[in-house]
Amino acid sequence: MSSEVLSVFDDKMNRIGQKTRDEIHETGDWHETFHCWLTTIENDECYVVLQKRAEIKKDYPGLFDITSAGHLLADEGVEEGVREVKEELGISVEFDDLIPLGIQKVEIKLDQIWDREICHVFLYECQSLPEFHLQKDEVDSLHKARLDDLLELFEGKVTEISLLEIGDDEHQQLVNTDSFVGKGSYYEKVFIGIKEKSRKS
Repeated sequence: MSSEVLSVFDDKMNRIGQKTRDEIHETGDWHETFHCWLTTIENDECYVVLQKRAEIKKDYPGLFDITSAGHLLADEGVEEGVREVKEELGISVEFDDLIPLGIQKVEIKLDQIWDREICHVFLYECQSLPEFHLQKDEVDSLHKARLDDLLELFEGKVTEISLLEIGDDEHQQLVNTDSFVGKGSYYEKVFIGIKEKSRKS
């Protein structure tokens, strides 16, 4: 992973150079990521698909996060980010089928990492959930939650919600905001955007 070369940006999102991923996470440079959120409708309710990050991952192991996401390499455009969906989830999506949810700047600073991302965020609406083939060194499992429940959690209206594991047994799990990768107001903004887009579709 350390050999991945990413573009570096200044605070105004101007491209100013290149570094490896490990260097960027040490120095806290802004860099680009691709985020794809999957949703589906069940019984007239919008459900959001979340991934549980693999326990063996260096960054944020075992926490819940975006359905599929990854870094954009220095020689990639945003549209090439769909490769992450194929790699992590084993399904193919077309960039033209994605609904833009805007760009967010997210910063997480921990002892071992200083992560400052320019996030290109997209929505992919599934008529029904596809058959996933997970990249197990990246993703432990996939879970779904009602969009309204997620909004209430990140708006602070409730302290925990229930997730259902996607699979044969649909195992139920209670989670709180600490169960997610700490992205501040990112999740609330995304879930509001998904709700607005879902109303128009």
